[in-house]
Amino acid sequence: MGFPSWASVIVALGAATVLAIAGDFIYSKLTRVPFKAAGKHCFITGGSTGLGKSLAVQLVKEGADVCIVARRVSELEAAVEEIKASCLNENQKVIYISADVTNQKDVVRAFDEAKVKMGRNPDFVCACAGASYPKFFLDHTMEDFEKLTTLNYLGQAYVAHQAAQRMRDSNIKDGKIVFVSSLLGMISFAGWATYSPTKYAVRGLADTLRNELKRYNIGVHIFFPGGIESPGFETENLTKPEVTKIIEGANTPQTGAECAKSLMKGLHQGQYMIVTDALSEVLRCVVRGVGPTNNLVLDYILAAIGQPLGSAFALYADYVVKSAKYDK
Repeated sequence: MGFPSWASVIVALGAATVLAIAGDFIYSKLTRVPFKAAGKHCFITGGSTGLGKSLAVQLVKEGADVCIVARRVSELEAAVEEIKASCLNENQKVIYISADVTNQKDVVRAFDEAKVKMGRNPDFVCACAGASYPKFFLDHTMEDFEKLTTLNYLGQAYVAHQAAQRMRDSNIKDGKIVFVSSLLGMISFAGWATYSPTKYAVRGLADTLRNELKRYNIGVHIFFPGGIESPGFETENLTKPEVTKIIEGANTPQTGAECAKSLMKGLHQGQYMIVTDALSEVLRCVVRGVGPTNNLVLDYILAAIGQPLGSAFALYADYVVKSAKYDK
């Protein structure tokens, strides 16, 4: 039996390529609904600084009306003026509401006020509020766990619950709910015992609602940024163990604007799991589970590449932890 001719190989590869492209096109039509911001009422928690504020800027540049929510009035007022400067026209609305997302009643009040001020419920909701205080597990108190679980997980759950209720009751077409997880919602190591579990929990909630809320035509997305330049990033480095810093390596944070642009790009393409760079893209493919792909063929290729890289990283992280010197 002879080997196939080069012509046969080329034809076979060409046919496979065409089938892959056609398959991805059909799959994308079934799983991805691109986001268009123009004319939408967008509600953003954690909207006075960092990613939340930068996302608000990107949204108004595309013609959206925006309501930002955070606790500190002075920061909200300054953020509103900055966001307004990027509006396409003078008819766009940019408002703020002071509220604490860890308080369920406060979240309900914020949505109520936003509806009154905007004249309608939000079409788009993004839960950006969060914090991290890296330490070793045994250096934390149980109060630390409760505090971050309430802010990072329940804070997003409260917001999503109100958003979904109001989108359903208002019969909003193609509503969007965006959760913000983290790279540490896909991978974790020493120092992140209070933070990482909350971001994994957000992933679990998003996976559930992505499927469940399709009955109301509500799209769910989840964003996995790395470090973001913000007051919170500076604070976390004050308590971060040296071992954690070594495992992370050169951890150069992205600006809020860079992350917001990555998020908007993913939303425009209708992606479910959205990341910011090539390494995160490989990691996303490794941990994707049964969620929708961003590219039917490429995702499987990157997953195959990422599996051995993940095993190597685990060995490295274990080596760092075992070889480090500790006070106790």
